Amino acid sequence: MDSAYPKLPTRKFFRLLLWVHWRMLLARLRGVRDQSPLLLFVLTGFVLMYLLVGYWLFHAGLLYLYRFPLVGTLLSQRILFLIFGFFFLMLAFSNLVIGYSTLFKSRETAWFLTLPISHRDVYRWKFVEALAVSSWALIFLGAPLMVAYGQVHEAQGPFYGAVLFAFLPFVVLPALLGSWIIMLTVRILARPWVKWLLFLAVAVALGAVLFGTRPVTDADALAPEAVLSFEQLLRHTRLSVNPYLPSAWLAQSVLSWGQGLAREGTFFFLVLLSNALMGLLVGMGWLDRYFYQSWSLSLSARAERYQRKALAKQRRGRRPSMAIMILDAVPLLSQPIRALVLKDVRTFWRDPAQWTQFAIFFGLLCIYVLNLRNVAFNFQSEFWETMVSYLNLTASALTLSTLTTRFVFPQFSLEGRRLWILGLAPVGLQRILMQKFWMSALSAMAITVSLMVASSLILRLAFEKALYFSVSIALMSLTLSGLAAGLGALFPNFKEDNPSKIVSGFGGTLCLVVSFIYITLFVALAAFPAVRKVMNIPQAVPDAVPTGLAIGLSVLVLFVPLLTAFRRVKNLEF
Repeated sequence: MDSAYPKLPTRKFFRLLLWVHWRMLLARLRGVRDQSPLLLFVLTGFVLMYLLVGYWLFHAGLLYLYRFPLVGTLLSQRILFLIFGFFFLMLAFSNLVIGYSTLFKSRETAWFLTLPISHRDVYRWKFVEALAVSSWALIFLGAPLMVAYGQVHEAQGPFYGAVLFAFLPFVVLPALLGSWIIMLTVRILARPWVKWLLFLAVAVALGAVLFGTRPVTDADALAPEAVLSFEQLLRHTRLSVNPYLPSAWLAQSVLSWGQGLAREGTFFFLVLLSNALMGLLVGMGWLDRYFYQSWSLSLSARAERYQRKALAKQRRGRRPSMAIMILDAVPLLSQPIRALVLKDVRTFWRDPAQWTQFAIFFGLLCIYVLNLRNVAFNFQSEFWETMVSYLNLTASALTLSTLTTRFVFPQFSLEGRRLWILGLAPVGLQRILMQKFWMSALSAMAITVSLMVASSLILRLAFEKALYFSVSIALMSLTLSGLAAGLGALFPNFKEDNPSKIVSGFGGTLCLVVSFIYITLFVALAAFPAVRKVMNIPQAVPDAVPTGLAIGLSVLVLFVPLLTAFRRVKNLEF
């Protein structure tokens, strides 16, 4: 085949694909501008508002820490190490999930491999594609932080360009790490025992955090030697300053450049750059040659798994599976809705890119709840009890918005080109939309309410307050699920089968921005009566007014996108 059909050179292949994606982006922007210029204007306003508000919040927080007596500078530096360490961890997980979907689940990859194109070039392009999809949000979200840090430390103009340039090798390293893990594990990932092994590993990790982390007690909190020892107070953050972590190299570069130490900052940047270049040399010059073999073995394992399931089904005969028996036990579900729910559950379970990312999110939530033990001693004042409890509600809601945007928003689009089959069925697309909404809302409420009850018990809140926060997070779960399901039907992408790419589009970004704005307004309104009491603010309006406004806001955010999508899918053409 090589002699009859010479392979496309690497540079020409990359230039062609870059040109195609650029033209597609321009066409998509023109389509959005022509179809809904008001929506494009609103989205641009939301993005600008985030940049301004984010800069203001980061600037105020960093300035407060910078002026804090004795340990302010050290504390701000340790926070910067923690932020970059968190960024590195999240980028590694994101590239792991997106890379698997892009390399081994994408129909475009299978099509590329049938063309006269080098298999190694296909791997390199898909690596760059996964890197771009997973990393652009980090640069966008980190821009206000870096600008605020430079303003607080009165950095000069070259500081911002140097920081932006340092982010490039930083995002390459977790992408390489995720890609290598995929290449090493994809041969066994399709086996059924791997799923249970990963869930067992998550359970073991949670158990290690539960029994291995010593919570802060009243005696520890009031011990004078702990107050005087900065390292003792931040003993749980020592891992972030490990000199072998790429996040520590980036943090050292930013700190050095912010203090005017150009040579020291350049040294750590060169350490970061040299490791990124060495990783690219290994990944693109040696590891990529095993891509096609791994891709073939993954298809073979998938076919073997389907064959095992078919044989097991034949041996079982007409006996229903466990999932079918559970759904049959729910009397309120009709037979078509049960079939749709069963299809969604099986699709989710069969896609490692979906359930692994969900397991990561759920594990982080559990770790967060367990770490609340560090503030679960007797509060010395009602003010701190109120602040910590509402911050807990905010953190849970922000995590919930990420979950709904990532898993609920793509559900309608994932039906893909098979949607016309469902559209011709007696069920109708409107009932399908409502099925996805209720399934997502009930699942989100089951998770968030359970975690909210657990966190309230750890924080030793009164029963009335625990009930209030549980009802609040249940209402927010219902609202955010409706928002994600509605916007997912209003901005579908039936040509893409990768949920990460669907979310990274226009509709997914709008869903995430609107979710953040809703959470900010809801928590502010819900917390106003309690904050007013602990801060002795004169009562200007009755306490029922902000609570009613929070409920009204939830109803508005829930029904407007959902009803609009309900009308749109009714007239959807295939």
